[in-house]
Amino acid sequence: MSLSQEIIDELSLAYPEKITYTRLIKKTETGKETLQQALNELAINNYPICSNGNEIGLSYSLLSIIAIQELLNTQFIGRHLRLHPSLKSTNDYAKEYLADLENGEVILAHEQTTGKGRLGRGWSSPVGKSISMSIALKPTTQFKDISLLTQLTAATLVDALEEWIDVKIKWPNDIILNKKKIAGILIETEFWGGTLKGIIIGIGINTNLEQKDIPEELQNKATSIKEYTKKEVDPNILLARFFTSFERYYKDFLTSQLSDPFLSVCRDHSILLGNDFWIINKENKRKALIQDIAPSGGLVVKYRDTNQTDIITSTELSIRGDGEYL
Repeated sequence: MSLSQEIIDELSLAYPEKITYTRLIKKTETGKETLQQALNELAINNYPICSNGNEIGLSYSLLSIIAIQELLNTQFIGRHLRLHPSLKSTNDYAKEYLADLENGEVILAHEQTTGKGRLGRGWSSPVGKSISMSIALKPTTQFKDISLLTQLTAATLVDALEEWIDVKIKWPNDIILNKKKIAGILIETEFWGGTLKGIIIGIGINTNLEQKDIPEELQNKATSIKEYTKKEVDPNILLARFFTSFERYYKDFLTSQLSDPFLSVCRDHSILLGNDFWIINKENKRKALIQDIAPSGGLVVKYRDTNQTDIITSTELSIRGDGEYL
């Protein structure tokens, strides 16, 4: 573990309190000059380091493996964690090193620079203000319907976030707060010689972003927990809640192959059901009433132009309201 991460771990465990330089030197087993150099580098790289006299702390809480593991109540999800200062994409990293990852291992990054979402859309995160992570799953039995994992993950996010906010789900993979996106899900699979070797679940959550951190072109589409509640969020508490809920849904699904436990959450929190939206693909744009989420995870729609009912399973399309997003 690098000295910088040791410092972040100690400050995260102390957050929201500060600790003395003397204690930090003792905890990290380093000298004052070396510690100060590491602190300066963290500050230069936009980590929220703040000091007051002989005390030092964080302006807001950062991801910490030690802090997460102290709160964790799972058997395998999140039991192995890799935390990086910066990655282009946690999903790309997970795919590259999949052979070395344990089932349920999680890749985290303080900063993600060139992440991607569904349909290849960009997803980036500034240092410490969003959660960027990927979960590696290696099921040993045949997986009936991998696409259902998107809905399972969405239901897990609803559960994990309920301590702070009540969110909605925009099928298939967007988590919505106050009609703006607060989190997104991207699932990718890796096959070797026709055999499924792993499933990568990428998740981005806007935790402590401020309005000024959101790109101008996304101001009307994206928000964060802090922007809505005006309070800081401890990402370590949030992740511990998420991992616990995810493992419960996932283990039950592997055992029973029943989707209703998590799809019922998706239905109850859907922002689409019972309303008209435009179904847009490369060829056309059609207005439809969104009626239900099928047991397969597909979206049940009734097209207004033909009164025909269909189940949408392809994610190679967009669902939009009369406005730009909802």
